[in-house]
Amino acid sequence: MKQQPQTKSDLEILRTALESGTMQQVERMVNTLHPADVALLLESLPPPERNIVWGVVNPEDEGEVLVQLNDEVRTRLIEGMPLDELVTATEGMELDDLADVIADLPETITQQVIRSLSQQDRERLHDVLAYPEDSAGGLMNPNTVSVRPDLTLKVVLRYLRMLGEVPDNTDALFVVGRQNRYVGVLLISRLVTQGPGKTVAEVMDDSVEPIHASTPAAEVAKEFQNRDLIAAAVVDENGR
Repeated sequence: MKQQPQTKSDLEILRTALESGTMQQVERMVNTLHPADVALLLESLPPPERNIVWGVVNPEDEGEVLVQLNDEVRTRLIEGMPLDELVTATEGMELDDLADVIADLPETITQQVIRSLSQQDRERLHDVLAYPEDSAGGLMNPNTVSVRPDLTLKVVLRYLRMLGEVPDNTDALFVVGRQNRYVGVLLISRLVTQGPGKTVAEVMDDSVEPIHASTPAAEVAKEFQNRDLIAAAVVDENGR
C-alpha cells in the first residue's frame, strides 16, 4: 500500500469503479491506497459493497486497515473473517493497536494471540486493558523504551542500535529502578551530547512527574498542553 493518504478524488474514482463492476480496477486501486484511506472507504460504503472491497484487500495489509476503522465497522468485518485470517491480521501489530482491536476478536483468537506474545508484552497488554479507554492507562502506548539508572550512556546507545528503532514521538527514555518503578527520564538530547562514560543517573531528569494511569483523558490532554509534552510516563498506584 502507498504510504501517503490519497485525495478525495481518488476515492471517488474508486467508488465509480466499484459501481461499474470493474473489479480488476477496484482491486488494483484498493491495494495502492494508504490503510487510512481504505478504512475511510470501507466506512463510507453500505455493507454489500463494503464486503466486496474488504475481499480484495491484500491479506498482509488487513491488520493495518482494521486498526484504522471505527468500532462498528471493524466488528462487522471481523465477524465475517475466517479464524486463520484473523490470526494473520493480528500478527506483528503494535501492542497499542492490538489493545484497540482485541475486544472485537473471538475468544479463541484472543487467547491464541495472547499466547503468541512474550511474557513482557503480555504484561504490557494487560496493563493497557486494565484501564478504561478514556483514561491515561487506556491511551498509553505500551511500546516504550526504558533504561536503568546505573547504565552508562554508551551501553544505552548500543541498546538503541540493537533495537533498530524507537517508538514515534520519543524525545526521552523512561528510567526505571528496582521493581520497575519510574524514577525519571533520560532526554535524547542529553543522551547524544553527554560523555558516553556517564551513567543514566548522572544526566537524567528526576523532576519530570509521571501521569497516573487512572487520570481521565481530558486531564491528560491538559497536562500535555500545560507542560508542553510530547510523551509522558504512565504509572500505576505502585509507581510502575
